[in-house]
Amino acid sequence: MSDDQRKPHIMEMESTLVPIALFAAIFGIIYISVTAKHRQRMAMIDKGLSPADLAERSDPFRSLKSGMVAMGVGVGLLIGYIIQYTTHNDDPMPYFILVTICGGAALIGHYFIVRHKQLG
Repeated sequence: MSDDQRKPHIMEMESTLVPIALFAAIFGIIYISVTAKHRQRMAMIDKGLSPADLAERSDPFRSLKSGMVAMGVGVGLLIGYIIQYTTHNDDPMPYFILVTICGGAALIGHYFIVRHKQLG
């Protein structure tokens, strides 16, 4: 069998193996995170703490942080699209730069909001 006859068969295998590998990776990440959380809670119960104690110690402004980062990423993508559209440039670098800058600005804004709430 020549190399030309093998190439279509290899291409079919690649188009099948990539989604399987992606699914397996996503499943593995979810499985590890769920089992780690379960182990953490079991260790807390063994030490005499309740899982509610962990919830009280978590960040009360977590949803504010998540929302501000999501808005910052959205604004960064919008500004990157506007720059790409107006300059007719196919370079994706403005997207990466602006998402990083706007996401970081959102985190800095979150810090100042939380600090103001805690001090005042």
